Amino acid sequence: MATRRQVLTATGLGLLGAGLAPGLAGPAWAGSPATSPGSSAAPAGSGATPVGLGALRPAGAELALPPGFHYTSFGRAGMPMSDGLPTPIAHDGQALFDDGGGTVVLLRNHEIDPDLPGVQRRALGPGEAYDRAAPAGVTRSRYDLAAGRLRESRLVLNGTLENCNGSPTPWGTWLSCEETTDGTTAGYERPHGHVFEVPANARGPVLPLPLRAMGRFEHECAPVDPVTGIVYLTEDNGDPGDGLYRFLPNRPGRLAAGGRLQMLAVRGEPTYDTATGQRVGERLPVTWVDIDHPDPSDAESNPGSVYSQGRARGGARFLGLEGADWAGGQLTFVASEAGDAEEGQVWTYRPTGLHSGVLTLRYESRDGGVLDQPDGLTVGPHGGVVLCEDGDGEDDAGGDNYLRLLTTAGRIVDLAKVIAPLDLHHWNAEDFPTPGPVGASETAGARFTADGRHLFVNIQYPGLTCVITGPWGTLV
Repeated sequence: MATRRQVLTATGLGLLGAGLAPGLAGPAWAGSPATSPGSSAAPAGSGATPVGLGALRPAGAELALPPGFHYTSFGRAGMPMSDGLPTPIAHDGQALFDDGGGTVVLLRNHEIDPDLPGVQRRALGPGEAYDRAAPAGVTRSRYDLAAGRLRESRLVLNGTLENCNGSPTPWGTWLSCEETTDGTTAGYERPHGHVFEVPANARGPVLPLPLRAMGRFEHECAPVDPVTGIVYLTEDNGDPGDGLYRFLPNRPGRLAAGGRLQMLAVRGEPTYDTATGQRVGERLPVTWVDIDHPDPSDAESNPGSVYSQGRARGGARFLGLEGADWAGGQLTFVASEAGDAEEGQVWTYRPTGLHSGVLTLRYESRDGGVLDQPDGLTVGPHGGVVLCEDGDGEDDAGGDNYLRLLTTAGRIVDLAKVIAPLDLHHWNAEDFPTPGPVGASETAGARFTADGRHLFVNIQYPGLTCVITGPWGTLV
């Protein structure tokens, strides 16, 4: 993606030239071998910790970790960045890129809701704002792994809205996704609900270019198959449902050149509903149906407009599609609020041809005490799936949010717990004039470094990035 300030090059940060090829450098964690799609759900109340990991205990003010694990933190909301701007609040999805010399570059979303207390309807900075009334965007940080410290940070995407999650690309960029379709009717200068691409080597705000052909809906993630260049997109609208989409680019690696948007459908069962009544391990043959109008004129008043197009052609219904990752030749993704217990599902999709594939339910939570509405995810070097909970930890009646691992054997392991208390009512401008403390809000943006020795993860409110180290090799 060319901007006024830089052009993507084939040097540094694992950035590539045109096209795609297997084995090329990219994000610092690019994936792992495929895991068994038929793993069974762990019984409710079963032991969540394998031998050698141990029970969680406080490792600092924010997180409880297993014995032998430690963490450092940086990027606290409000702290000044290298460009003089304050670090934005609401840390969410992110990606890591190798900067050489033991340093990584972190591109991090800030899912800033304009209705939060203290948030004004204005861009985060003066430069290259897509919408001067939209207060969200992306920051870039350089972190020294050996020294355990932040080297620099700055704003690189400005004037977007509710940037929730996203995905790295094999060519060294970050796809930042807006989770709202608000626009001029809601008082903004421009329509929202798009995907934006940010180069990892950005040195300041890039020229924001909405990738309209990739759909205007409530986006979450956009993982890329590095072999084909196909982009898979998750949706988190919920009403009347959510679709799993794919974008077939006209020019792989050049998303701004346009392409075709499609929605997943179960072969032979039009308008299949995955939200309830599913069986772990069952393999569903799927195909894809076209979306004729990916950027519909009624998207602001009808956030489900794209979904309804796909549904009318037989597309499958999911509920609460959020985190997704491409690894081992397949897509792993979560349906956060789905399942018979409404506690979340973990799915995989593996293509079997250009227009066919297999959808498999890998895990369904039957007990929120074991897994409570997973949101963001990453497939780790141990082969398991790290899941960021977005459950009842934000309840004023009390609760917990964990970082958990779904192992290759189908068990749930507790990796971390956010231990500081938080009542999200303190983040309601009508009740409180100032934000509350860092606390048990959701974890987000989990990403491993390439060697699997460091796990970066965010505590969303007010915003803090943690780097967890320890005996990761003991995970099963």
